[in-house]
Amino acid sequence: MYTERFENAAESKEIVGGKALHLIKMTKLGMPVPNGFVISNDSFMHFVERNELDLQSEAIQAEIMEASIPDDLSSTLLSSFHELREDYASVAVRSSSGAEDLEGASFAGQYETYLNVKTDEEFLSRVKGCWASCFENRVRQYTETIHENAEKISMGVVVQGLIHSDVSGVIFSQDPVTYNTDHIVINASYGLGEAVVSGIVTPDTYLAKRDGTKIEKIKGRKELKIVTGSKGTLEVETTKAEQEAYCLNDALLTQLTELTLEVEKHYGHPVDLEFAIQDQKVYLLQARPITTLIEDAEVIPEARKEFILDRTDKEDFWFLIDSRFPDPISPLFASIVTQPFYQGMAKAAEELREPSGYIQMKVHNGYYYGKQIHLETDPQQLFMENEKLMENLYPDLTNRMHDIIHDHLLPIYRYMDEETSMEFTAAKAIRGLGELEGFFKEVYYWHFMIVLPLAGITIKLERLFKSLLGTEPPHELYQSMAGVMNKSLESDRILWQLSLKAKNEPQLLKVIMDADEGNLSRDLSAFGKGKDFLERVDNFVNVYGYRCLKAHDFVGETWIENPEHVLQIIKNFIINGYDFDKEFETAVADGKRIYQRFLNGIEDSAERDEFKKYYQMVLDAAVITDDHHFYIDAMFDAKARLYLLKVSELLVEQNVLDDAEDIWFLYKDEVISALDAPHSLRETVLERKRQYDLQGKMKTPSYFGEPTDEERAFVEMVFGSLEENKENTASTIKGISASKGVCEGKVKVISGMHEASHFNKGDILVCRNTTPVWTSFFQDAKAIITDTGGMLSHSAIIAREYRIPAVLGTKIGTDRLKDGNRVIVDGNTGTVTIIDG
Repeated sequence: MYTERFENAAESKEIVGGKALHLIKMTKLGMPVPNGFVISNDSFMHFVERNELDLQSEAIQAEIMEASIPDDLSSTLLSSFHELREDYASVAVRSSSGAEDLEGASFAGQYETYLNVKTDEEFLSRVKGCWASCFENRVRQYTETIHENAEKISMGVVVQGLIHSDVSGVIFSQDPVTYNTDHIVINASYGLGEAVVSGIVTPDTYLAKRDGTKIEKIKGRKELKIVTGSKGTLEVETTKAEQEAYCLNDALLTQLTELTLEVEKHYGHPVDLEFAIQDQKVYLLQARPITTLIEDAEVIPEARKEFILDRTDKEDFWFLIDSRFPDPISPLFASIVTQPFYQGMAKAAEELREPSGYIQMKVHNGYYYGKQIHLETDPQQLFMENEKLMENLYPDLTNRMHDIIHDHLLPIYRYMDEETSMEFTAAKAIRGLGELEGFFKEVYYWHFMIVLPLAGITIKLERLFKSLLGTEPPHELYQSMAGVMNKSLESDRILWQLSLKAKNEPQLLKVIMDADEGNLSRDLSAFGKGKDFLERVDNFVNVYGYRCLKAHDFVGETWIENPEHVLQIIKNFIINGYDFDKEFETAVADGKRIYQRFLNGIEDSAERDEFKKYYQMVLDAAVITDDHHFYIDAMFDAKARLYLLKVSELLVEQNVLDDAEDIWFLYKDEVISALDAPHSLRETVLERKRQYDLQGKMKTPSYFGEPTDEERAFVEMVFGSLEENKENTASTIKGISASKGVCEGKVKVISGMHEASHFNKGDILVCRNTTPVWTSFFQDAKAIITDTGGMLSHSAIIAREYRIPAVLGTKIGTDRLKDGNRVIVDGNTGTVTIIDG
């Protein structure tokens, strides 16, 4: 038979293909599947034989589309089509390969789907389109990489009544990335499901327990929806009301959860479902195994066990390191950097005889968690050895840092630059991944050889400050050190100077102010003075441009890749009229005044001299906090990103990935496997992107296990509070008073530099944390409130330099505060008072 209704069709992948097989199975199980029929592989072979087509022909796709469907076959196809049209206004026509949606080779996105098919002519053309899609170059290459012979892959076609859905989406019966077997993940948006499946909208996300209890409900932007038109489909913008509402109610969520569990029970393994809802009725459109799922810790691949937190780990005390890593970590960064990071820290801690030991790190739900590891030496002995070592290092920490950078780090960076500039092969890329991991271990060893002594002398001065000047608030100690030039301020000053040059050149100024966002480089390059200005910007970027838009990851392009980011900062300097030199001189004068007040408050001359000694050493080393980030955390991450993009270009050429930026969503072992034997990882990337977006919005536990009093004290001293302040009320939020001052204004919650255009001068910045590329925000912000960070975090240092109030480490600022809330930020007491909203 050329066609067969779902309820009567044979459950054979060779005859009907993978997609049809699952629809047939669900129909026979009584699931709410829209009616339809399958066009068997025999139909295709009959078509090929009658037209004497050569499947090896280079032009086979065009030949299929030009050939005629035999009368006996077209008669059968149209008869089935007309019968289905009696119940549906239009149909969907989808390819269904024998290799599609099967265990180990999902082929998702490799074949064709046609929606809203109504006429006989269109229907027969779409059937041929599905057949022709089997011979797309990307499909041929994909079949080769999973060792399938293209001639042997059967090609069925699914014809199904089209549900003109109000809401649609996808469901994962178990979390495909975080390995949580107790979670069902639902992504949903308005209109037809292609918008969610293709990733062109940010859907609502629902995280439910398997018993139906909702854990998390995260609103997506749902920017547009795909709807049926007079022909085919249309993309239309959603209304503001649609964007601001959740698209699924509790009753529908319960129904979807129950259906998912029922399908999973019949399949016997985790499933990925597509659904549609029309007039409050739920339909299942597709089911397939979750090919990327790792079900629990026992089956985590060996290559990932060292950096993924499993169930047995959670019996110990592991704490969230959100003060250093406030955002989700990409899979590739986690698999390349995690072990070298703490191995480098462990080596430095051993060499410096660090009494606190070092931090082992693992990833859970995309976030870094840490566990304190003590050195195997008597603590008192360690303390004495460390004290002796450190006292010798303290007087010259900054020069020591520059020597380390020059002698040990810059040679690695130059080697990476050379490697990145050369032609890439799979063998070179695999070798380079191994080298990269080794370089990270060495770089982070030197990183901690620089920052651990700084931490030591800072703690020493803090204790001395408290004992001698206990009446002074702690933030005043660091406020007195504002006005010390570092790499962030140095780069800000150069950009400010460039803004002054633009102000003094009328033609330059007009072009910069009139250009649309993203087009500044283009518009400036159109005239002589603009080209000269761009050359100056390029010179700046070549020195200061090695920083990713997202700190501590490879995700987000660098300034050196796209100077447009720098031009926008220059434009912002012009708009806000910020006078860098004047503000900096004021900060220096304020610091000297505060310092003199300290000295006046210490009556004993010997104590005063001791304070001056350690204060001066910490002041001399104050640049280290920012400068080590510039030369290590930012610069090496950026150079590693540029190298890895060259690796990814190979994978794009091999049709493993669609875009070079997709590599961040693969683990290192997957990258190596794909380089060794190319195979499509598009579906894996799509699922990981969804989860990455979810992780950025969801709340992850502050810690696992139960800390001892000693462990809690250590974590809160180094990383900040484990939990929100118990003194919080409905109208107040407590945090760390990191920069003095009091102001009132409206808040703007920001997740990254990509939202800079939404931030207005005078807004109060609310975020998880900041990075050194957030210059524009500090120029414009009236105050800053963060979830994480302490007195020596980047947020605190730059807030003090820009002399704006800062309340940091609130844990809940981005959850409690919404855009437009009016608040009072008291940087003197570390209190945020919500006035309205």
